[in-house]
Parts: sequence; structure tokens; C-alpha cells
Amino acid sequence: MLLALISLGALSQWVIFPALHKEERAVVMQELEQIERSLQISQKELLAQVRDWAIWDDTYEFIQGYYPGYTDTNFSQQMFEEMRYQLMVFFNAEGQVHFIAGINPATDLYTTCHTMERECGWAEGLIRTMQASIEEDPQQGKSNLYAGSPPLMVASNPILRTDESGPPQGWLFKVRPMDGAWRDIIEDYTGLPTTLSMVDAPIDKEVAVTITGNTIQAQRYLPTYPHNEQIELGTHLNRTSYLASLETFRYVLLWTACLMLLVIALVLFLLERIILKPLRTLTQFTQQVSVDSADSANLIKRTDEIGVLARTFQQQFKHQKQLNAELIELSTHDALTGLPNRRLFDQRLQEVINIALVTGQPLSVMMLDIDHFKLFNDHYGHPEGDTCLQRVAQTMHDVATNQGFFIARTGGEEFSAMLSATSATQAIEKSEALSHAIDQLKYPHQLSPVAPHVTVSIGICQFDSTALMTPTALMTAADQALYAAKAAGRHCSVVYTPSLANTPFSSHNTPP
Repeated sequence: MLLALISLGALSQWVIFPALHKEERAVVMQELEQIERSLQISQKELLAQVRDWAIWDDTYEFIQGYYPGYTDTNFSQQMFEEMRYQLMVFFNAEGQVHFIAGINPATDLYTTCHTMERECGWAEGLIRTMQASIEEDPQQGKSNLYAGSPPLMVASNPILRTDESGPPQGWLFKVRPMDGAWRDIIEDYTGLPTTLSMVDAPIDKEVAVTITGNTIQAQRYLPTYPHNEQIELGTHLNRTSYLASLETFRYVLLWTACLMLLVIALVLFLLERIILKPLRTLTQFTQQVSVDSADSANLIKRTDEIGVLARTFQQQFKHQKQLNAELIELSTHDALTGLPNRRLFDQRLQEVINIALVTGQPLSVMMLDIDHFKLFNDHYGHPEGDTCLQRVAQTMHDVATNQGFFIARTGGEEFSAMLSATSATQAIEKSEALSHAIDQLKYPHQLSPVAPHVTVSIGICQFDSTALMTPTALMTAADQALYAAKAAGRHCSVVYTPSLANTPFSSHNTPP
């Protein structure tokens, strides 16, 4: 219980409270990003307006001196006030001033000029900065923030024909002040208090969050052209509701701790009575060798969750035994024919050889191969070949069951059999029974030069205990006998004799 209380306190101090503070900061940052997005939208809007004016045939003619009525038609103080422009400057192809129109921020008087002298002298510093921007990047087509009081939003674009063909004939700059009116528009759009000011000293970070009493503030520092000053864009939130929620959470935390003491005490009591004691009984039950023992009967009859677990364990145990049996079956039997596979045959062969060595009883083995099976597959197709293998395998299994010997599929069309307590003579009789049974199938094989139906060749070898033959040597001898049967015309049985020892044999039939 003490650990639980300590954990709750630590969780609150180092996880929950920091998470709440982080969430509060994230909310402020999200609102600050909303204001910044509004600023970016305003910049894109001004850039779009500059582009509309700059890529216009009338402006193209005006900058070349072919449209003298352009200024009278398109410029007025009312237009500047409605569009919230402070200044518009046209530069010719050499970067020199061609025309200036703007509202002097000191006098609020609208003036137009063709040079930076006299009435338009107030804009000289700003125009010099624009000319430096043109020399730095003649492509323009961008919007920057210029330092000032208030800061300025400046957009520019090369002057081209409406179809944008030909070289640019100059540049157009538009300036919009980010003054109180601009902030009012941003606040109306975002619903957030907005501050905007110039920073005296450069700040080496992009964002700053400050908590002062009941207020949390966030500022983002934006670079200005030509990158020697910064603009501070900020917003703030009242933390009164947040602090009230935090205080409420502390009270809830205290009551939770008290309630936890009571709950943990009750849980410990019930845990011992309802869960721990029955679980100890269940543990003893699961450790028993047999889930069907008499001691487990009472546990299985329980109607609670422990009884369900006991019955589930019993079912899983039986299911596991069944799966193990199926896995053993899959690992020792051929999937296509259902006969034992080479792995099981090799295991059994070693066992029967050991028995033959101890008892002295005869032991014989056979290797069988379907005659010209490749021709069968080439003619009838592999699906029909699989069907043929299944029919032949079933016939061999039936004969082996009746005759009392073990047969397995040890290769593609190759089968092997071991015959305990069987001499070579008796093995010949059983091989003839196998061959006859397969002949009776009369399974068509039109391309076989042996017979119009499927046939088999059989090699037989009797285990020689005096020569201490290994399983590999025994099966190699049977393989040599099988090769001799094939050489004799197939569809027959041949018993291994020492004279066949040097006869070549099919290496793929030889067990490893």
C-alpha cells in the first residue's frame, strides 16, 4: 500500500503535472502557429496581388513608356487605403525607379513620383533595400518581412506580358504595413490576442514560452530582410481556468489516495480468499503428470474462473497431445501417398537389423521402382502422375498389410520394403504378390515399352549377419538388384548376389 501511494505521488509529480504543463504549452503553441499561418496567408495574398499587376500587358507597356494614362487609371489614395497598401514601386529593367506611389506614414498624404526626391523622399531607404534585393535575386516572385516601425510586408515580382513570354522589363514591389489595423484583422480572423514588435537584439531561438502569474505567453521570432533584425510575433492565454483545474486535480488526487488505501486493503483480503488460494490449488493441478487423476476432479467441477481455467488447461493438454501425435505422423509419413517416408523407414530398418543380429532370424529388404514413370508423367501430366502414385501406393500398402511386412515411399517413384523373419526365397514370393497386385490395377501406361499398363521392377537383398552389413550397405545391395531387374527388361524381381557387387546402380535410389 505504501508503494502504491508513493507511486501515485511520484506519478503525479513527475508525469501527470509535467504532462499538463506540456499540454498547456502545446495549446499556446498551436494558437501561435494559427496566427503565423494567418501571417503566411496574408503574405501569399499580397504576393498574388503583386503577380496580378506585374503579369499584365498594361503594366508591361507602362514600364516601357507606352501607356501614359496608366497611373491616372489605376492609382488613387482610395485604392491604397482599401487595399491597405503603404507603397508601390515600379523599377525598370536596369533596376532604376520608374514610378512610385504611396502614403507617407508620417503625414498620411498620398503622393506619386518618378524619383526618390522631394515628396517621395520618405521612401528612399525602403527603395534602396528593394534595389539591393533585385541585385541579389533578379527572379523575385517572393514575399519578405522588412524591419520597421511598424514592420512591413513586402511582395515583389518581375514585370512580364500576360502570357509570360519574353524577358522581364522591370519589377513591381508592393508594401503593406503590419500596423494596428493589420493586427485587428488577424485577431478577428483567429480570435486570438496578437502582439507584433521589433526585437532590439538578435534572439538565437525561434520560439519562446514564458509563464508569468496567471498568464502564459508564446513568441515566435521571424527573420527580416536583410536579416539584421527580428520581428517578435506573440500571443498569450489566461491561466485562471487551468490553475483552477489543477487545484481540483490535487483534491481529486488526495481523495484518490485515501480511497486507494481502502480499496487495496479490501483487494488484498479478497485476493487471498478468492484468487490466491484457488490458484495454488490450480498450480498443483497443472503440475500433475495426468490431468485425469482423481485429485483434480474437485478442481475441474468448480464453477468459478479457477474451474474454467482448470477445464481449459485439461482441454489444452489433451489438444496438445493430439497435435504432437499429428506432428509425428506428418514428420514420418509421405503427404501424397500416406505411406511411411524415408525417415521412418531408416529408423525402422536400424531397429530390425538389431533384432536380426540378436535373434538370428533372416531379414530381407526390397526396393521397388515404377517402370518408365517419367514417360508416364510426360504423357499424362504430373497431376495424373500423382494419382497413379496414390493408387500404386495404396495397392502396395494393402499387400504389405496382408503379407505382414513394412513398406515406405523413399523417393519420387521409388518404394522400399523391409521383411522381418523372411528369407530371400520368401521375399521373392511376396514381391511377386506385389507385382501381381499392381498388374491387376491395369492402370494405363500407353508409352511403356514393357506393358500397356503400369508395372514395377523389384530388387531384393537378404541381410547377411556374418558380413555385419550396415543399413546403407543393405539398401545399396537391394538397389543394385533393382538395377539388374531394370537391365533384364523390367517388370521382374531380381535377388542380389555377390556377382552384382560391381554392377553400376542408380545413385538417386541409394539411401544416404
